[in-house]
Amino acid sequence: MKQMIKRFNGNVNVGSFNIVQKLANLGYWEFDHIRREASWSNQMFEIYGMKSDFSMTIEQFFEFVHPEDRERVNEQFHLAIESKKESVSEYRIVRQGGEVRHVVENITFIRNAENEILLTIGMIQDVTENKKIQHRLTLEEQLYKSIFENNPDAVFSLDAQGRFLSCNSVLEQLFGYTKEEIINDSFHKFVDAAALDKTIQYFEQTVKTLNPQNYDTTGITRTGQTVEFNVTNIPIIINKKLIGVYGIAKDITQQKMIEQSLTETELKYRSIVEQSIVGIFVAQKNNFVYSNDQLNKMFGYDSLIGMDIIQTIHPSDREAVVNQLTKLQEGQSLSNFCHRAIKQDGTNIHCEVHYNQVSNMGEQAIVGVVLDITDRSKAEELNQYLAYHDYLTEMPNRRMFEDQLDKQLRVSEYFKQRLAIMLIDVDRFKYVNDTLGHPIGDELLKQIAFRLMSNLRDGQTVFRLGGDEFAIIIADVKQQNEIKDMAATIIRLINEQFLIEGYELNVTASIGISQSPGDGSSVEQLMKNANAALYHAKSRGSNQSQCYSASLNVQSFKLFSLSNDLRKAQERGELFLHYMPRVHSQTMEIVGVEALLRWNHPDWGLVAPSEFIPIAEETGLIVSIGEWVLREACMQHKRWQSLGLPSVTLSVNFSVQQLLQQNILHTIDQIIEETGISQDRLEIEITESSFISNENAVTELLLELKKRKIKVSLDDFGTGYSSLYLLKRLALDTIKIDRSFIEELMTDRRNKSIIECIIQLAGELGMQVVAEGVETKEQFNYLREQRCDEIQGYYFSRPVEPDSIVQLLSRRSCKEPALFMPSKEVLVNRRKSFRIDLKHCLLAEMTITMFKGSSVKLGSTEVFVRNIGPGGLRFIVGVKLPVNSDILLMFKTKILNQMYVLFGFIVWYNELGKDIYEYGVQFQLKEKQQDELVNTLNFLAIKQRDGMLPQTQVYVGDPILRIKELKKHN
Repeated sequence: MKQMIKRFNGNVNVGSFNIVQKLANLGYWEFDHIRREASWSNQMFEIYGMKSDFSMTIEQFFEFVHPEDRERVNEQFHLAIESKKESVSEYRIVRQGGEVRHVVENITFIRNAENEILLTIGMIQDVTENKKIQHRLTLEEQLYKSIFENNPDAVFSLDAQGRFLSCNSVLEQLFGYTKEEIINDSFHKFVDAAALDKTIQYFEQTVKTLNPQNYDTTGITRTGQTVEFNVTNIPIIINKKLIGVYGIAKDITQQKMIEQSLTETELKYRSIVEQSIVGIFVAQKNNFVYSNDQLNKMFGYDSLIGMDIIQTIHPSDREAVVNQLTKLQEGQSLSNFCHRAIKQDGTNIHCEVHYNQVSNMGEQAIVGVVLDITDRSKAEELNQYLAYHDYLTEMPNRRMFEDQLDKQLRVSEYFKQRLAIMLIDVDRFKYVNDTLGHPIGDELLKQIAFRLMSNLRDGQTVFRLGGDEFAIIIADVKQQNEIKDMAATIIRLINEQFLIEGYELNVTASIGISQSPGDGSSVEQLMKNANAALYHAKSRGSNQSQCYSASLNVQSFKLFSLSNDLRKAQERGELFLHYMPRVHSQTMEIVGVEALLRWNHPDWGLVAPSEFIPIAEETGLIVSIGEWVLREACMQHKRWQSLGLPSVTLSVNFSVQQLLQQNILHTIDQIIEETGISQDRLEIEITESSFISNENAVTELLLELKKRKIKVSLDDFGTGYSSLYLLKRLALDTIKIDRSFIEELMTDRRNKSIIECIIQLAGELGMQVVAEGVETKEQFNYLREQRCDEIQGYYFSRPVEPDSIVQLLSRRSCKEPALFMPSKEVLVNRRKSFRIDLKHCLLAEMTITMFKGSSVKLGSTEVFVRNIGPGGLRFIVGVKLPVNSDILLMFKTKILNQMYVLFGFIVWYNELGKDIYEYGVQFQLKEKQQDELVNTLNFLAIKQRDGMLPQTQVYVGDPILRIKELKKHN
């Protein structure tokens, strides 16, 4: 039911009532329950934005209430009616124009004697403006609190006497006190004594002048640490009266430290500039405005300040310097710019200058750092010379050789000319170095170089490639005889005797020659082929020249291949160690093992040390390989010890190059420490050539080893030139008799006498004696009778792998000789065809025709065929060859006046003696060839039975002795 809402018109003084309501913005309304009439005061209409009387229901009236408050206000109103109790509520109303106002409403009731409501009275006050003011105050309070609490600096307030009224958490953290401990306490407590008077003065100044003050001071924390602050004091004035001081303290400890560091740095760099060994200057408008003492001294002036900078630059270089400097922008630099400068006395110096464009006092300036490189320029010229010349002989070096050869090859190709290179290698030069010393070796090289250079044609040059190797480029070769004649002349020159420091030296040389375009058209190919020819010349006995051709023999080809592959062998893990026992001659106990290096080549199989050790020594690889051998052997010895085996002496061979390494003792000590081997269990084997030319150095080294309880043995004793006096001086523990004396021990009485003397001499000198190469029972029994201390040789064991040493050491003695000799298998005839065992070996020429799938053309090597059949043959040769089906051999021989060429590959081998091998070959023949060979071999068998082998190449004699003789001559 709608109620008429009309303006209030009671008995009260309406005018005064309206004024009061308007001032308080307070509206009055009442509802007469008897008349069912509602009345509003004028201010109610103002509050609700109504202009005239209107009618609405109670529900419609609540539509004035903000939707978010409506339900709450409605419930509160009806609850008051029901309970007949006064109520107060605050809510929002929405005027007809959409404006939201905040109001507070008070409702009360007038009741009769029966407690029935007669009149409901309400007062509504518009508190919108109060709300806004309150909101703003709240925001301002929060803002102040946020600034106060969240300020990164310490914020506080003090009363006029300097006592803390408030502080934020930063102040607490900085000083280490709680807020409760700080409030009401004087700031004096928190200031370092040294800064207190100044701080008080600034505080009192703020109080007296009512002006802010800013100053630096030093605080002191609870723990006694000092903190540097920048403090701002601001007076707090209310009603023109000072009630306190507001303060902000910024921690500037780090800043102060930086400032101090900068000050110290500035002083330091000023000192560096003034005392610098390089010249430093600043120039503006082309004049020096600063120059340090070094620059003044460098240019020969007392001071350069005020001088024109251009006048100090060499006239020929001025334009270049000016052009470069005018391009510089601020912040840019010109580094390492070289030019000449003129000193006061008119002389020139070479300078390297670093120019930098900067701003100085608002104007552009050049800062320069000057280095006098006059000496360096001369050194660079020398370095340039040395880069292309050998320091010892002053000959052009390998780098110059390769550059010149590359140029000459292009010229030869353009003019269709032949070109040749000669690689000249002094034979056994290393032996001269090892026996007579490097000074003698160096002088020999210089004299060889002089002879070569003195006998060249015009336009020809000799190059020293390194070590004992020289090279010559021969351009525009007309005839082959030119090369041969020149090689012969060089060999003759080098063969002539050299006289150096009283030594008459006779040396030889080998020469390898390759030619372009036939042997290659690049530096690499010509060098490779010339090296191959050089190896071939050396393999034929040295002191000769050899032109490259595909017809290199098997041994030369193998050595050439090994020299190329040895450098990678260690990286690929192809090197390994075998160990050869040393047996006490009386007790038969194993008292030591010698570590022996082996190489399992991927193509050539097991390579004999006699083949690759000289290559290692020639190339210098022996040093790194020797270090690996020592470390690996010591580690293996430690592994044996961990198995509880008897501790025996470990013998390791050292080369001359190893012994003469400056850090050799450090290397040995380091390996001993790494592996944990006992020092007294290690023995180092050296040869006589180690000390003949390096007596003092080696003697000192042996004494150092003696101090470490490391044993030293002299290997191959009797084959060199060591004197008895030297034996007395050297700190040796053991002498090893060379195998050459043992081989003919039972057939040559002189050898017996020598051995007896060595054993007696060693006993007198307190040294042990080891006999090497003992292979027979007769040799062993004789040496045992002579009281030779230890025996080493095939009679007891070949060199074996580490696991076999474990078995030997487990037995502790070698009472069964040749325990680890290769077992002789019972030969089972698996052949499909017959074999003829020859009474006298058939002579054949053997070569390799296929190597790893590629055809090769090599010279031939003489071999001795022991038996032959249609399926294969057995031959003896002094070259170690692999069991490898990828290597195809060709044999050429004459049988019953018919020449046969047979192809096959090795299927087994047997070592007959030192570097002498027997091989079994399986033929690769066509059926027709095999049938022809069968017929010939049948006739051969008949002829051999009759005692005649006409028109057949045979060798009457012991082939093994023949091979040994050939090896001696080579």
